[in-house]
Amino acid sequence: MDQMDLGDQGSFGGTGGVPVICYHYFRARFDPGYLARVAGSVVLGLPVLNEREFWTLPISEFEHHLRYFRDNDIQVLTLDEVADAMKQDVPLPRRAVVLTIDDAEHSAYTLAFPLLRKYRMRAHLFVPTAEVGRSWAGLEMCNWEELSAMQNSGLVILDSHTNREHFKVRARRGVEPVFWNPELVPQTVKVANMKDINRLQPEVKTLVGPQWQQLDQGRFRPVTGDLLASRASILHHTGAVSRWLAWPYGYGNGDLDSVASRTGFSGTVSLMARTFSPATGPWHVGRFTVTAKTTRERIRALFPATSSAASTVAQRADP
Repeated sequence: MDQMDLGDQGSFGGTGGVPVICYHYFRARFDPGYLARVAGSVVLGLPVLNEREFWTLPISEFEHHLRYFRDNDIQVLTLDEVADAMKQDVPLPRRAVVLTIDDAEHSAYTLAFPLLRKYRMRAHLFVPTAEVGRSWAGLEMCNWEELSAMQNSGLVILDSHTNREHFKVRARRGVEPVFWNPELVPQTVKVANMKDINRLQPEVKTLVGPQWQQLDQGRFRPVTGDLLASRASILHHTGAVSRWLAWPYGYGNGDLDSVASRTGFSGTVSLMARTFSPATGPWHVGRFTVTAKTTRERIRALFPATSSAASTVAQRADP
């Protein structure tokens, strides 16, 4: 994730549709040095937060969000519920939200999950499946036992953040996500993904049928293999069928979404700052990123006002 690329999206509010919020990492407490760096970043615009800090939210702020949703009758839905309602032309609640967490870093289990249980709210967790249980990119990742526990609670929906293709390569236009340039996927990654597919043949056939090898013989074959391996890994380890894909770094394209569709996904999510609405459909669903710089006012701006009474409740919810 690149903080300068996506952290300061424009308008945080939507004009209809359901906002989808994207979290990454959580920290247990504030400390004076951290507070000073956040203040310098927010107030003065100084580049004083490192990348991990930029994408990390104090858990007290996450709880404030959940409490605000509860106290203001904002319904927490899943991506499937929103997509199904749109497909069936069923009216959506005027005040609703979808919660998502990217990367499956360990704080999703130790800090965020207990609060989801406390408030009985659901969230999608997008998992880079080949990195489960490892130290990866400076992160300590959840293991499969922890992911299964969250999935089995009914409060966390496990979805894919690719298998091994969460990295960038140097391409003609500069440094770009590897799945934008499938011809640049390293041979070691292609071989490792194929080993996963061969090991998980029963799950692959359950997900896409026995003719999976015919899904994509063209340019995007390395991406096809990666997505199949990711879905099969989630099914094998947890019994969950992953229906949604979060493209790493926030953006895919029409060709990549077609690959995702052929491998069995119901939709993809991006980091384009827009709501999930019938006008956009289930492919490249927009999300609003939450970072260390995100204020409570920006969260409230996502939702249409109801009455002065609701505003009073929101103010009283502040600690």
